Amino acid sequence: MLKIIVGWENWANRGFSTFLQRRAKIVGMRSYWRFSTSGDLVFGRGVAQQAGAELLRMGGKRALIVTDVHLIKAGIVAQVQGSLATAGIACVVFDGCVPEPSTAVIDAAVAFAKPHAADCVIGLGGGSNMDVAKIVAAVLAHGGQAADYFGQDKIPGPTLPLIAMPTTAGTGSEVSAVAIIEDPTKHLKLAMSSNVLRPRLALVDPLLTTSCPPKVTAESGIDALTHAIEAYTNIDFRAQAIPNDQFVAFAGKYPLTDALAEKAIKLVGANLRLAVYQPQNIEAREGMSLAATLGGMAFSNAGVGIVHALQYPIGALTHTSHGLGNGLMMPYVMAYLQPSNPAAFADIAQWLGATDSDAVEAVHRLKTDIGIPARLSDIGIKADQLRGIAELAASNGRLMPLSPRTVNADVLEMILRSAL
Repeated sequence: MLKIIVGWENWANRGFSTFLQRRAKIVGMRSYWRFSTSGDLVFGRGVAQQAGAELLRMGGKRALIVTDVHLIKAGIVAQVQGSLATAGIACVVFDGCVPEPSTAVIDAAVAFAKPHAADCVIGLGGGSNMDVAKIVAAVLAHGGQAADYFGQDKIPGPTLPLIAMPTTAGTGSEVSAVAIIEDPTKHLKLAMSSNVLRPRLALVDPLLTTSCPPKVTAESGIDALTHAIEAYTNIDFRAQAIPNDQFVAFAGKYPLTDALAEKAIKLVGANLRLAVYQPQNIEAREGMSLAATLGGMAFSNAGVGIVHALQYPIGALTHTSHGLGNGLMMPYVMAYLQPSNPAAFADIAQWLGATDSDAVEAVHRLKTDIGIPARLSDIGIKADQLRGIAELAASNGRLMPLSPRTVNADVLEMILRSAL
């Protein structure tokens, strides 16, 4: 994977508080930032046809394709199989992925894969398919079960070589270090986080997204926007009391993640409505694919926050998509966070093309335009469920520290009630 390490002393101070600098010396806070992403990124129309050549270059001989039946019916799996066959690479296909997969899908994929002795994995599909592929690649390399590796940095070494090929534009899983799976026994989403989960190669072909129906396009696209907004509005990387020698997956924002988030937000503002209502608009599809990848680069380093922490229990309770839950909650969380950094939210409004400089209303309008539900009651959440959701979200020690405002269960319940 690509890594860049830069000391904050080496780039221009853009008005950061001298308090942060003094505090860093006192409590051992971060004095540098680290950027990681997939080892290689190939982006452009038609690059899916290069899958075989790229895998051959990586030394692959027998591939496991992790995908779903819808992509088989759409002919996309056959395209990839054809590219592999041209390169002389054998492959087998696991097509049991489903939206918002559970640990049972991982178990089934591993059981299917073991007899075939694959030496590489291709995650083909939306974020769920790519996340399943990541976890399968880890389990095939190190044995055990998926449950052994949930949490932060629990995977002991590199996974099987992994190519990620997104067919939706939203999750950024093709460049991220995280995989999310539902634990049906706990009604909660579980995260596996490790830099070794970043794909060896991200092969991003906007043409693969043209078969996405409007609903999937909308929910994926608002997910990309959520990633970029949370990455841009999280705390600064120096504001966490974390020693320099301690690895954390989500370290807070810094100049490179800000630049990536800015471009992603602009691309969503310019292209998401077009991609939803003009599915064959290749320029809009390309813009959204790039937005998703850039947003993935931003959030997988700077982190996400309250929106994602709330979505995990909401998604598990309602069985709605990750993108839908994020998009629904995003403006309500923004309304709470806006006083912490009015300038950042003014930036977001401008980048989304809002003439009234109101980022919260800009996201509400976008939600309405593309058909994202307005309120939690629209997806079946009841008032008596809010406290439980808030408590589960508040216990998320990976995301809560990144909030620029105080967060606890009471605050989260207040936000949820505003969204009910």
